[in-house]
Amino acid sequence: MADETDPIKSLATARQKLIEERRGLAVAIALGYRRRRNDDPHTNEVRGAFVDVQNLIEAMDRAIAHEKQITNGQDESFVVSTLESDPAAAVFPDRRQ
Repeated sequence: MADETDPIKSLATARQKLIEERRGLAVAIALGYRRRRNDDPHTNEVRGAFVDVQNLIEAMDRAIAHEKQITNGQDESFVVSTLESDPAAAVFPDRRQ
């Protein structure tokens, strides 16, 4: 019962599920390339989903780090450095916001 209320364990479990999803998406992307469907709309959607899942995994990593900081009694502001560029923009230029 205590595991259900442990935010670090919950985040770690969710992160593991996202990793499994990312691996499945990677297989789908690879199959698209093997079948020479590089510009297929479905392949592009899978690529976008892969980037979204990777962003979620990275957000989970930050959340786990923040929860550990809170657990250690450090309630100061939690700042995570960001990437200088948007890697998704290189693959999907029309996705820039």
